[in-house]
Amino acid sequence: MSSHQQENDRKQSRRPRRIRRILAAVGLTAAVASLGLVAPSSASAAPQAWECGTGNVCVWSNINGTGSRCAWSNADPDWWNGSIQCSWSDTQNVRSVWNRGTSSSYNYVALYTGANYTGTRYCFRQDGGYDNDFSARIRSHRWQASC
Repeated sequence: MSSHQQENDRKQSRRPRRIRRILAAVGLTAAVASLGLVAPSSASAAPQAWECGTGNVCVWSNINGTGSRCAWSNADPDWWNGSIQCSWSDTQNVRSVWNRGTSSSYNYVALYTGANYTGTRYCFRQDGGYDNDFSARIRSHRWQASC
């Protein structure tokens, strides 16, 4: 066998190995890429529109129960500096409200434009007391028997 034939034989025997390596690399790349399809996305963790726990009053920064949300189960005299702070409410209007209160003694939640239940008052009845296009800068709220 001539040296030229030996060289061609070596090249041909390398081709199947090279093809197998390329196929393995392509398969591995596809497998790694498919992992991204099953990984949970951060968007799935975002609250759904109008998501508000039973017993709470919830407010949102956008209409139709969307955007940033704050929720309380008790009265709060100061949303900006109280024990539970609504971080966006000092710079943005409340745009949606839902009263999901369950107390038999307090049928309403009153939202106030000032701290310590001062300023303009807006009342929302429990069991359906909501507004999907509200717009006011709110700073405090409390539960009330009537409004």
